[in-house]
Amino acid sequence: MVREMLDWIRALDDLLFPKAPSCPLCGTRPSLPIGSCRKCFESLAVLWQISTIHGLPYGSLFAYQGFARDVIHRMKYQSGYDAAAALGTMLGLALREEPSFSDIDVIIPVPLHSERLQQRGFNQSAVLADNITRQWKRPIFTGIIRIKNTPSQSGLHSLARRENVRGAFAILPGYNLQGKKCLIIDDVITSGWTFQSMAQLIKGYGGMPVGAFLARAERDYS
Repeated sequence: MVREMLDWIRALDDLLFPKAPSCPLCGTRPSLPIGSCRKCFESLAVLWQISTIHGLPYGSLFAYQGFARDVIHRMKYQSGYDAAAALGTMLGLALREEPSFSDIDVIIPVPLHSERLQQRGFNQSAVLADNITRQWKRPIFTGIIRIKNTPSQSGLHSLARRENVRGAFAILPGYNLQGKKCLIIDDVITSGWTFQSMAQLIKGYGGMPVGAFLARAERDYS
């Protein structure tokens, strides 16, 4: 009887005073409303920047190096759905405070090809976008698909990256972007050719593209 009473008290305590979930990046310390624990957040070395590449403006959260690079690699290749959700929260908080993006009409995550999506199990860019909208209310546009199952951009030089994604995307029939400011979402920007390929497609349908990324590679591809 005493044991049952103690179990009931613990259950009531958990209901009234729920414990913070574990940090999705390290799995050990309590997570904060920013999406991770304080130590992981500090290890990411978050420094929001607005830059341009191929004449296109974009924002990014941190440099693609060290702990941040390890986290993104786990997110993409080791079933890191929870990490993608946490990083999307951070990106959403940054976008919410960025005045130059206040007039965004739609968010467009970079799509994966259906074969790549089946292999990976989820599209990390779509998960980022879903969690961005929890912090920063904008509709997600799903009318762009990837029609070419392109090899990874990693390891390719700039011109090869450009050719790799040429014609990789298409807009489904019946969708309209005329006059809409469109925010392209992806995990890492390196050469910027995937971003540029998506942007050119959006421009062709009357949209105005800009970008937002988790990480920026500290390399000159322009």
